[in-house]
Amino acid sequence: MQKSTDNGAVFPIAPIGKILFVMKLTFMLMVISCLSVSATVYSQQVRMSMSVKDAEISKIIRIIEKNTPYKFVYNNNLFKSDTRINLSVTDVTVADILNTILQHTGFTYKVLNNNLVVLVKLESETPALVITGMVVDDNDLPLPGVTIRVKGDRSVSAASDYNGHFNIAVASGNDILIVSYIGFITEEVPLSGQKSIKIRLKPAQNGLNEVQVLGYSTTTKRNNTGAVSSITAKDIENQPVANPLAAMQGKLSGVQITQNNGLPGSGFRVQIRGIGSLSSGTLPLYVVDGIPFTLFNGSTPATDGLNAYGIGGANGGEISPLGMINPDDIERIDVLKDADATAIYGSKGANGVVLITTKKGTGGKTKYNVNFYQGIGKVGHFIDMLNTPDYLAMRKAAFATSGVTPTATNAPDLLVWDQNTNTNWQKQLIGGTAHTTNADLAVSGGNMQNTFLFSSNYRHEGTVFPGSFGANTFSNRLSAGHRSEDNKFGINLNVNYGYMQNNLIGTDLSTLYNLPPNLPAYNANGTLYWNTSVTNPMAYLLRPTANTTTNLISNMNVYYHLLPGLNVKANLGYSATGLKQTLETPLTSLNPATVVLSAPNNTLRYANNTYSNYILEPQVEYRKKILKGDLQALAGTTFQRTLTDGLNLLGTGFSSDALIGNLNNAASIINYGSNNSDYKYTALFGRLNYNWDDKYLFDGTFRRDGSSRFGANHRFGNFWAVGAAWVFSQESLMKNLPWLSFGKLRGSYGLTGNDQIQNYLYDAYFNTTGSANSYQGQSIIYPSSIPNPDLHWETNKKLDVAIELGFFKDRIYLKADYFRNRSSDQLVSVTLPTQAGFNSYTTNFPAVVQNKGFEFELNTTNIQLKNFKWVTAFNLTIQRNKILSIENPNQLFNSSSYIVGQPVNATLLYHFTGIDPATGVPAYQDLNGDGAITYAADRKPAPLGHPYYGGMTNSFTYRSIQLDVSFLFNHRMGYVNNTASYPYGTGLTNQNASALQRWTAPGDNSVYPGATTIGTSPYYNYNSSDANWGDASFIKLKTVNLSYTLPKSWVRSISLSNLTVFARGENLVTWAKQKYTYDPETTVSGAAPGLGTGQYIAMPQLRTMVMGLNCTF
Repeated sequence: MQKSTDNGAVFPIAPIGKILFVMKLTFMLMVISCLSVSATVYSQQVRMSMSVKDAEISKIIRIIEKNTPYKFVYNNNLFKSDTRINLSVTDVTVADILNTILQHTGFTYKVLNNNLVVLVKLESETPALVITGMVVDDNDLPLPGVTIRVKGDRSVSAASDYNGHFNIAVASGNDILIVSYIGFITEEVPLSGQKSIKIRLKPAQNGLNEVQVLGYSTTTKRNNTGAVSSITAKDIENQPVANPLAAMQGKLSGVQITQNNGLPGSGFRVQIRGIGSLSSGTLPLYVVDGIPFTLFNGSTPATDGLNAYGIGGANGGEISPLGMINPDDIERIDVLKDADATAIYGSKGANGVVLITTKKGTGGKTKYNVNFYQGIGKVGHFIDMLNTPDYLAMRKAAFATSGVTPTATNAPDLLVWDQNTNTNWQKQLIGGTAHTTNADLAVSGGNMQNTFLFSSNYRHEGTVFPGSFGANTFSNRLSAGHRSEDNKFGINLNVNYGYMQNNLIGTDLSTLYNLPPNLPAYNANGTLYWNTSVTNPMAYLLRPTANTTTNLISNMNVYYHLLPGLNVKANLGYSATGLKQTLETPLTSLNPATVVLSAPNNTLRYANNTYSNYILEPQVEYRKKILKGDLQALAGTTFQRTLTDGLNLLGTGFSSDALIGNLNNAASIINYGSNNSDYKYTALFGRLNYNWDDKYLFDGTFRRDGSSRFGANHRFGNFWAVGAAWVFSQESLMKNLPWLSFGKLRGSYGLTGNDQIQNYLYDAYFNTTGSANSYQGQSIIYPSSIPNPDLHWETNKKLDVAIELGFFKDRIYLKADYFRNRSSDQLVSVTLPTQAGFNSYTTNFPAVVQNKGFEFELNTTNIQLKNFKWVTAFNLTIQRNKILSIENPNQLFNSSSYIVGQPVNATLLYHFTGIDPATGVPAYQDLNGDGAITYAADRKPAPLGHPYYGGMTNSFTYRSIQLDVSFLFNHRMGYVNNTASYPYGTGLTNQNASALQRWTAPGDNSVYPGATTIGTSPYYNYNSSDANWGDASFIKLKTVNLSYTLPKSWVRSISLSNLTVFARGENLVTWAKQKYTYDPETTVSGAAPGLGTGQYIAMPQLRTMVMGLNCTF
């Protein structure tokens, strides 16, 4: 693509190239490191001046800490509050000041390593010992504000900082520390001579103080003011899935996730609280370790590659880059849903945010973890199709009803093929066994200053197709962290590299379920059988596709504690995805009758796309205690750039199929165009949070975004949110209620935006015809769009009100949300009259789309005994989507589906009035009374009923045995028979068993039309009528995990610290109203929220069972 102009730069400086980017980063780190070293040297000879009157000793110490590198460790209760000091000194050492203020107090000081100053009693002969440590939760996330004290001496205590670090002075290396934190089990930790220690706290019951990850910060479930749903590593590890999105299915309220098909590496459709736009991007933002991962929002669209199954296309066979992140590497996934949680991401978070936090290294002895499993997968359900006798009877009836004479051309199934052959094409083409192998190795360790984790994963996924098709995925990940001894400076690095080789075929064989059961596949001599009316299905096996995907996600986080409560930090990220695809069509896969030997029509389709993303986010964070509350402030900026480069070629006329793998061997190469784009994005953002006495919580967020997708006058947009919460269980009237352990009311309101459209639409740009349409050998350049400089942000106003309740020490925990989102200024394509020279252009359209509903999450501890525990997690979402207002919808593509009061993806249907008992022809209601049934005038919106969806997981633990059983459900309306084609008997097409209930003779009372070979509109309209619409609900036993952890005494004898054996299953049983489909979850059919319109099926998700082991040493 050739740009006519490029005045869309958002950055005030030139773009950062790869080399320059690395050089600047290296230089910055060197400077920070040098500053850290020089600070330590300087502290040994630091001098200062001070002048105070009537000041407490603690105030003077804070002044010293603020102006010098020294950190003081002491009990604030050591000095009487009535001890006041007047001090005025100039250019003296810190030692001089300390000697002065500690006179007559009975205390002295000791300077230890790392500029730590310990205040101790003067008469104490035992030298003070300073213990450094870190407090984390059971997910290895740091816990700030934890109280640490010495057992038996309440005068000595400390608190962990923002990163969970602490220093405490003890009298003996054999003392015991008591570590306590609200919502966690208090621990007694013996020092046993250790000077550096890591303490892990376990959550009490449902863990209200469990750390939740938000945009650019963390909070706790207790203190969160936004709508956030989360799953942790424990939820993910128990599922035999290859993609982290699969682990979220049925686990989170307000989040609907559907896998596009059951092929290896396929993508997912993810919607958070419904469809928020008429046609602009409706998928969420993904953030991996703090770095936005905006690439395709989770899958590679067909428009960037080849239009073939397994590569892209109508059946949703996308490749998902997130599939190259090993689920076992993930620590937790947090989904942000309302404005309070998402507004910090501005326009990027309009459709929700999925935060993926990966595991980090931990200090201590080096640990090795091995996880391995193998298993098989099969199609769990086949469509009930007609056998050969019933099929032939249907075909004969169709010819008889139509008065048409069968011939060898129009009825080879009746006159040519063996009528005793009965091939079940489903079992023939997708009835195989897919083998799965997964192996993980993780190594972690370090000390208090340096930690690391390295992991490697190999996964093989086969297919149920005949032949050796499948996918091999390799991923490697490194996480390394360092912090200085004084805890002021820290740096964390995360690098994930994935490689997937996906070898499939160019056609979804599951769609060939309706081939005639007596169709021969081979001739008597073993060659492929050919017929001009139907393609031999075995020919598709000779047309392989090869998809090679590489994915690099890297980020670096650097922080420095400038002053008490004041931190500066920066996130730097780089990600790159490469997708190389080929599709071969050799001569052997073509009907010989269509092959021209003088100009062979064997082909090679080739696509190569690369995507690179750079991001830099410097931030400043400030924390301070004011009165009874804690104030937190955050400010930062974002600089982001995304580069896209793509090429799509077609090679034809290979002299031999042996040469088809190389484009250079083609007689002709056609360039179908290239795709080169440069997207720039910048933002300023800030958050202010105040927590008053853990009872009243306030949060405000603001972000100003700039996008190169809009013209100069509309490039920037302002987005904001406010949130508040009242923890009413902290009120004195509520504290003494024995049955209420927690209660919180919260609410939020805010404005987010959306810029998910193509680049450069505000400006004119040109395209080339490619070599296939050239003039005298030269490509033609032509204008390919109408510019719209007035394009601006689509906006979304979000409201959320919720209550959270904990009963009986939180053994019952309920969260209920009401939400309402309204989007306006829709970014859509508007049709143009023919004389304009273009079909359409993109603009902001006056329409308002609303999503509203209720979300419920219920967690219960049903039984908790010494050796047995049973817990349940249940979630339910009731959601409604509709268009509140729209002006002149006829200007829009798919305009007939845009109706006020109806969902965005409304399905319009004919109203079926019955089958004519005399002729077997279906009839419909003439809505406008003009005497004719027409597509434009006689369809009405399909009834939606009361849709809802959700899931439930039950976990049982008996001693060392654990059983987890997870269900998901979806109550909806949709097409109930979308694998039948009407009229029955037309063409060489088999039908499902519903054809046995068809009209057969005058006087029959049937709901299915009769068979005929002459199709007319009443027959074709049947599939798009409400006769084919009904309850399309389903319940699925999604996953089962059974594991046994061997006793410690056994595994230690073989030098292991842990050994667990397990068996797991996925997609085990489905209960569905739809009889004639493979899998209702991968059947795209109708207007149920989150499904989209249309009626087609795809490769079902496989019923998978694996067995394996997990060991640590």
